Amino acid sequence: MKTIKSKVIVLLIVCLAFIGVLHVLYYHYIFSLQGKIELIQKLDDFRGNMLEMRRYEKNFIYFKDIESLNETIFYFFKIEDFSRELSKDVERVVGSDKIVEFQNDLNVYKTILDENMRIAKKDKGELNVDLIRTKGKKLVDFANELIMTKRQRIQKNIHRIMLIPLIFIVSFIVLMFLIIHLISKGILKPVALMQQATEMAAKGTFRPIVYKSEREDEVTHLIETFNEMAKQLETKQEQLLQSRKMASIGTFTSGIAHELNNPLNNISLTAESLMEEFTEMTKKEASEMMMEILAQADRASQVVKNLLEFSRTESPILLELNINEVLDRTIKLIRNQIMITGIQLKIVNSENLPAIKGRSQDLQQAFINILLNSIQAMKDLSGENIISIHTGLGPDGYIRSDFSDTGIGIKPEDMKNIFDPFYTNKPVGRGTGLGLSLVYGIIRTHGGYIEVKSEINKGTTFSIYLPIAANEGKETGYAA
Repeated sequence: MKTIKSKVIVLLIVCLAFIGVLHVLYYHYIFSLQGKIELIQKLDDFRGNMLEMRRYEKNFIYFKDIESLNETIFYFFKIEDFSRELSKDVERVVGSDKIVEFQNDLNVYKTILDENMRIAKKDKGELNVDLIRTKGKKLVDFANELIMTKRQRIQKNIHRIMLIPLIFIVSFIVLMFLIIHLISKGILKPVALMQQATEMAAKGTFRPIVYKSEREDEVTHLIETFNEMAKQLETKQEQLLQSRKMASIGTFTSGIAHELNNPLNNISLTAESLMEEFTEMTKKEASEMMMEILAQADRASQVVKNLLEFSRTESPILLELNINEVLDRTIKLIRNQIMITGIQLKIVNSENLPAIKGRSQDLQQAFINILLNSIQAMKDLSGENIISIHTGLGPDGYIRSDFSDTGIGIKPEDMKNIFDPFYTNKPVGRGTGLGLSLVYGIIRTHGGYIEVKSEINKGTTFSIYLPIAANEGKETGYAA
């Protein structure tokens, strides 16, 4: 029984077989009871004939009425016929020993009646009254015992019949409990885990389902297939994330070019001046110009280093990070893009914040996507456009980072869909709808969450909560 289907079929077959057995027993007891009732009616007639025989016996004894003796003999023969007719039934009730004893008593009683009839007809001698009474009483006692025993058996039969519905109800409850247990443990529980994992996968978090089962069935196979799918989706997510990084690089290429162009121009101008005026300079002046060249070269090198670090594709390694340092590296990548669009950048970072644990490149990607969204939201607006970034302690062991803009805002009806993959309200060619979906997935992967507040034509604030490294959970899947 490896499959749930086979288990359910077996349970149903067992249930039907059990119900069938109960019905057979029920009808067996009913028919048996009917036969016993008919038998006890015959036994009542049997005892009635005995009582009639004894009534005429008394009349004969007291009044010496030959007619009463004839009636006594008449009922005796009826009793004898009954005993032969019911001998097998009586034997089943009281046993063979009792029936043999009864037959002997009946023969003795007949002999006594014959002797007393001869005495009565000749009117010579005394009747054996005591012996007649003793044997007659013994015969009646046998009939009473027989009826009492049979009634007790009928009572037991009735009790058995009454137990059958109770057994059926108890068995039905046990069977329902087994079926519910099977459905709950084998279907509902893993399906709930599947639902939870699927909802998380739809939001960009691909975690395997941890489900331990002693047997292999359809649900176990389904979970194994889902885990394999989640693994493939996670790989695709990494590839998509890298593609978004490259797309982001393309978006702010002009800013990077400008960032590199400034130090390169400074190096070029300083080197030309040094070559032209080297002979007339003092050693100190020449040293200062060389230091300036080195400083500008280091500045260009730092820009390239930040860009390379952002676009790296090494295996994920979670490190303790300072959120302010991650933000600083992100802003260096996108500062010129912000300046070119004429947007003001205001940064207020709390000092000495606890470390978080994560991947610097992924968090930079998340922050850049939010900042690019803010730039897009204010790109065509006139007036003073501001992006504000604030970091500080959040609730319950989280670091909070707020990204606010003064853009067009998000419509209330769009709020519930902004993190859905491929959802966008931007014109064709201006967005894929993957940016915020990736942000959501990255933050959830880091054990954090996002809150969004927005007002039309006033702006939007994305609040990102990341757990402090010391409080970060260890869970890596959905446990059963």
